[in-house]
Order: sequence, then C-alpha cells, then structure tokens
Amino acid sequence: MKNYISQLNGKEQNALHCIKKLIAAQLNALIIYCYGCTTCVTATRSAFVKKQPAEERRFTCNLLIITPSAIVVDEEKRAEIQEMIAHFGTANMVIHPLGFVLRQLNEGNLFFSWVHKNGMLLYDRNNSTHLLSAPIDTAYRQQAEAFFTNDPTMIHYLDVKLQPIIKPEPKKEAVAAPQPVEIRVVVDTGK
Repeated sequence: MKNYISQLNGKEQNALHCIKKLIAAQLNALIIYCYGCTTCVTATRSAFVKKQPAEERRFTCNLLIITPSAIVVDEEKRAEIQEMIAHFGTANMVIHPLGFVLRQLNEGNLFFSWVHKNGMLLYDRNNSTHLLSAPIDTAYRQQAEAFFTNDPTMIHYLDVKLQPIIKPEPKKEAVAAPQPVEIRVVVDTGK
C-alpha cells in the first residue's frame, strides 16, 4: 500500500485527502498513515422509476496518527472529528505520540513496524518520518498476514512482536572424497 494513493479512485482519493487535512489540523499530527480502507457502494436500479437514484457510498479508513506529544483524545474529541469528516467518510483512528511509536518500533512491535513499512503515507510534517527507524524487511510478510488474519480488528496490536526469521541453512555441497589417481609413466628408451 505504501504511498500508492493511485490505487484509489478519484472519490476515495479526495475523501482521504480531506480527512487527512482535517485530522492533521485538529490533532497537530506529525505523521499520518493509512493502513486500510473500505469503500461500500450501493446502487439501486428499478424498472418502475424513471430517474434512477444516485449511488450511495460509504468510505471508511484506518489511520495511524502520530502526534508530537501525548495528547488526550477523549470520546468527545473523536466524535467531534468524526462529525467534521462525516461528509467524506469515517476514520478509525489509532493515535499515539512519537516517543511511544519510536519505542514500539525499537521493541519490534509488528503493527507499528508493518504500518511503517507498507502503510500509505498521507501526511509527513517536516519530514518527521526520518525520525523513525528503517522499515523492516519484507520477509516479515507472513507474520503480518497471520496477525491480520487472526485479529482483523487489531484489538491486540500492542501485544504482538516480530518473531525472528529463521533462514534455512544453505545446503552444503557434499565434498567428494578424494579419488586415488593412477599415474603411469612409460619410458621409451629409444633403442
């Protein structure tokens, strides 16, 4: 997903752009990643109605919002933000201060590591992503997929750590035992 907003259609891109701008302003965000989104389109057609109704769209995005310091975002503030962005869609927000995210990345938290690696970077104030550690290797894909499969709502995202990847040892080539070599010397005395 990383930085590929072009995966989304124009309406989804616009919704995500507007949601990002409103949230960045409201929460003083440093970094915003989108780590998932859903678009549901409902279109009803009928032979009994001349004018067909417009499509109904519901857009939902999952965002990791990294702030400069610990801020309290209570349910009232979340509801206020949801009301502001309601025209564009709904945002499921995971909000943490930069220090906490750095600590989680250093401790090998799977959620933060994988979102940093594959999330769609929506907002990066003052190049703040340079403060984060280098993204993890794609070898962790199986762990990330298993995490999402087992916990699609990601309720336990703080509890899951990256597990060491055990690379299979390269096959050792069998060293052939030295074969005896027979050397024959024929001397031609020429007589």
